[in-house]
Amino acid sequence: MSERYNRAEVIRSLRWVVENVLPEDIANKLSDAEKDYFKNHSATLQSYIADLDLGLTVDMVPPKDPYIKVRVLDEIGNVALSNQFTNLARHAILFLRRTDAEPYISQVVHLFEKPKVLNYSNEI
Repeated sequence: MSERYNRAEVIRSLRWVVENVLPEDIANKLSDAEKDYFKNHSATLQSYIADLDLGLTVDMVPPKDPYIKVRVLDEIGNVALSNQFTNLARHAILFLRRTDAEPYISQVVHLFEKPKVLNYSNEI
């Protein structure tokens, strides 16, 4: 019983780290019931955030600079950001708004904020 509770806690906290999409390596470690639990918890939390019209996943301390330096690791192509369209070509180094880059950073898929983040891993 204690193990199930601890795994549920990890899955709930994981939602704050990876947003709505489970990375494949983590999804492979979860049972079908745990994946369903993550999806249901994520949908409930997303509905709550939408009702509040408030970004609860944003840092509590405002950054000194709204722009961060990012390096694109994989070819993504043209994407629509909050105020512009930009081409996220492989190996490009860009200054993007933190709020535009965070979805990519939190999914640990394409962009990393600074070289120190390259060692970051999302493991259960």
